[in-house]
Amino acid sequence: MNRIPNSEDTDAGSHRVSLAGYLTVASPSVTDPVFARSVCIIVEHSPERTIGIMLNRPLSVDTAPLWEQLLEGSEKPTNSVSHFNFGGPQNGPVLAIHDNEQLAEGGNSQGVYLSAQSETLKKLALVTPDHCRLFVGHAFWQASQLEKEIVQGDWHVLPAIPELVFSPEETMWLRGIQAVGNGIIRSATGVTGLMESPDWN
Repeated sequence: MNRIPNSEDTDAGSHRVSLAGYLTVASPSVTDPVFARSVCIIVEHSPERTIGIMLNRPLSVDTAPLWEQLLEGSEKPTNSVSHFNFGGPQNGPVLAIHDNEQLAEGGNSQGVYLSAQSETLKKLALVTPDHCRLFVGHAFWQASQLEKEIVQGDWHVLPAIPELVFSPEETMWLRGIQAVGNGIIRSATGVTGLMESPDWN
């Protein structure tokens, strides 16, 4: 999880395309309450496992203990980093996905960066970057599990572009599905003028 590779990266020594750095958008047919209408960014994809962070699940529980631990008694920020999101059902460290290249510990060429070190998270929580989301937990797939779910139509794959990664959580899934639909139309008709989403302007 040291970086989010670019979309064109492949595993060394093979023709296997890495999904790290991509988004997976749940199909409307997914009914599992954990993953239904979810958008995940894949941060690790190896032959052994896949790890992703769910982007559009704000936590509805009291997050004061998390802030106290993260900021060590400092006042909770009132900026855009004022809440935590549920990253997935597996326990793990607090992670930040943001657009501040100076505080990046990993990232891609699209302007989406990842940080997990406590000192970096403190800085991100206080400097008010234009876009920053904090996450608790992550999603996990066993070897080849995510690939099988993609083949059977449970997930659609999109590039991890800031316009979608940092879009409002309540509309992110719909924007992702619209982008998938527009991509299908472009492939079927050859029309290249369609916007990724009608409200991205």
